[in-house]
Amino acid sequence: MEYAIVEELAGFGAKIHVCDISETLLNKSLSEWEKKGFKVSGSVCDVTSRPERETLMQTVSSLFNGKLDIFVNNVGGVRYGSIVFISSVAGVVSLECGSIYSLTKGALNQLARNLACEWAKDSIRANAVAPSAIKTSLSQQYLDDVSFKEEFFGRTPLGRAGEPNEVASLVVFVCLPAASYITGQTISVDGGLTVNGMTALVTGGGRGIGYAIVEELAGFGAKIHVCDISETLLNHSLSEWVKKGFQVSGSVCDVTSRPERENLMQKVSTLFNGKLNIFMNNVGGVRSKPMTEYDADDFDFHIATNLEPAFHFCQLSHPLLKASGYGSIIFISSVAGVVSIESGSICSLAKGALNQLAKNLACEWAKDGIRANAVAPNVIKTPMSQPYLDDVRFKKGLFARTPLGRAGEPNEVASLAVFLCLPAASYITGQTICVDGVLTINGFSDQPHA
Repeated sequence: MEYAIVEELAGFGAKIHVCDISETLLNKSLSEWEKKGFKVSGSVCDVTSRPERETLMQTVSSLFNGKLDIFVNNVGGVRYGSIVFISSVAGVVSLECGSIYSLTKGALNQLARNLACEWAKDSIRANAVAPSAIKTSLSQQYLDDVSFKEEFFGRTPLGRAGEPNEVASLVVFVCLPAASYITGQTISVDGGLTVNGMTALVTGGGRGIGYAIVEELAGFGAKIHVCDISETLLNHSLSEWVKKGFQVSGSVCDVTSRPERENLMQKVSTLFNGKLNIFMNNVGGVRSKPMTEYDADDFDFHIATNLEPAFHFCQLSHPLLKASGYGSIIFISSVAGVVSIESGSICSLAKGALNQLAKNLACEWAKDGIRANAVAPNVIKTPMSQPYLDDVRFKKGLFARTPLGRAGEPNEVASLAVFLCLPAASYITGQTICVDGVLTINGFSDQPHA
């Protein structure tokens, strides 16, 4: 897995220093990377030895002039940094005969949360990647055990072990500037970097997060159909995308209308010859009130906008996603579906329902080659959230609770949403991943944030 991470980072042009306890393995790997033209150096190091760890860090400091951007499964002070702990699903769920191993991995997951909050002021992000059984020399003995393999595959909806590159791709992604609002998360990988030629439907794509998602997908070469309730916004966006050479078409659609949803899916089926790779459920809405002041109309609005269309669209898109042979559903949810948000009870229950729907569909439709995930943003700078950000009291309270000290940008949500659709994310399904500047992880602190 570590070898795959180096390959992935080097492929992005990073300068890397590697340590390994085996000099033979290290030299063999360094020789291979040199032939590929990668910028990789290495040291023999037994990381269980404190003096060797200190010597290694002195070497790294000298190599990189006292600066470091990325630590994988290590810690240290940096100017703009990302720490990634390679944890395990054993630190997320119970695994038989692995209690001590599980508690150490659970400790890493918690350490990521703590560092994400404590070091946010230093521009350091921390996340944990928690793989299931991955095809490595370390896990091969378990995969060779027929009874273990049968039971494991029986409990894994995707019905297979993961590949090292499927872990490496996520590790590298959370280190990229595109993931700059993702921190404090534990992301399970338990379940090629291109969507060129893939087909996608994005709801509410005329502005905000939906617009950013279309831009990201189109930049990767996807063919996209967009719907929006506003014909003016839609036509303006389509005109911009035509100028950029993007393969984007669009329809006016009120997603709260069942007949309009059905008509939209018929059009998508015709456009893409009965196949769809990506369904991006982006439409949502909120009315903020205290719980006791909500009425029946408010409840109907939240369900009709946030939940019913998502559920029905999934039903309608299932045959198209299945026919494509590689389907991915992304729900743009909210941190309101993960933690309590004041004056937002109905929106929160609808977003929580989306997060749960992602889990259910991930299991139920895995056999059909369909993955499902939810992306849960904090407040993002969009026209919908601007009235809240213009409220000085709200903004001060939000930023005080958000260790990164700011609202998110639409492209910071779009980058994750699109990554989850890529073949590189093929073993990630059923997850709810927060893009929130570590809001949902933050506990009590007597120190002001940025």
